[in-house]
Amino acid sequence: MNHAAILLGLLLTPLVAVAEIAPETRWADPSYVELDVEFPGDGYHANWELFRCACGDLLVHSELDMPGDAEVGETLMVGRRAVLSRGFGDNQEEFGSSMDAPALMMQLALRLLERVQPAGPSAVREAVAVDATEEIMNLMLDTGTAVGGFQAPWSVQGRLSPQGESKRRFDLEFTFTVRDDDGEQEVGMRLKGVADFAKTPFPIAGTQPLAPWTLTWRDPDDPAAKEMKGIETLEALRTLIKEL
Repeated sequence: MNHAAILLGLLLTPLVAVAEIAPETRWADPSYVELDVEFPGDGYHANWELFRCACGDLLVHSELDMPGDAEVGETLMVGRRAVLSRGFGDNQEEFGSSMDAPALMMQLALRLLERVQPAGPSAVREAVAVDATEEIMNLMLDTGTAVGGFQAPWSVQGRLSPQGESKRRFDLEFTFTVRDDDGEQEVGMRLKGVADFAKTPFPIAGTQPLAPWTLTWRDPDDPAAKEMKGIETLEALRTLIKEL
């Protein structure tokens, strides 16, 4: 084939369209978020990856680094009623049975992003520095199962940038006020990562066996908890929860 034929073939080959982020998309709408948090104080560091399933499930991959210790594990919330977890070593019961810590930190990151770029992720078309300060209003967080907050004054500085059509990268320095017996002091933490607003594939199939996971019910008296006989896969658990 000559060069003219090759060029003609390229021109006639349909391009694969890559959807841009819709203008109405909010920071709270990603299908996937990777969040890396450097906490103040004693060297506690965490990396979380959150996946949202179209079925409503939430999966969190956790890497937790603490002074003298480190844990890696996964937590999967099914139907907002059951929690499956695996990994975490000797801290399985402490870290695996709850999604409160990653949920609060994810909510904090998204709230800060809303503050520094209220137009949403579609407005981030190039790398940009961001800066916001709040002198009066405390920053309150509520995931439905846990609450938290940061006292004013607080501020956030950092940088936002696009990564392809559907992803937005962020790197934020969050500074807030702590009041204790010694008075007031400023404390800071760093939150950085990437949010994907495309339909990221959910990494766990419905055929996933339940056997490798530890199952915890958010309500110990959940009626589905009494009907687990014969329930061996994730999809079967989803169906049971929907039916009951």
